[in-house]
Amino acid sequence: MVTEPIQSLNNDFEKKQLEKRIADLEKQLKEGEMKAIAFSTMVDIAEKEFKIPIRKKYNTKP
Repeated sequence: MVTEPIQSLNNDFEKKQLEKRIADLEKQLKEGEMKAIAFSTMVDIAEKEFKIPIRKKYNTKP
């Protein structure tokens, strides 16, 4: 009988830990996406400003 409340507390604690982990991972994903957008924008601006190709063209033959 005593183990049920303890088990319930453990489940609640695990659930909160998992929710926190999910929130942290979502935050990291959002930051990563923002960094990727910033990098892409910087490359676009550099290509326009300096008139040099930076990105690799995938349709060219070696």
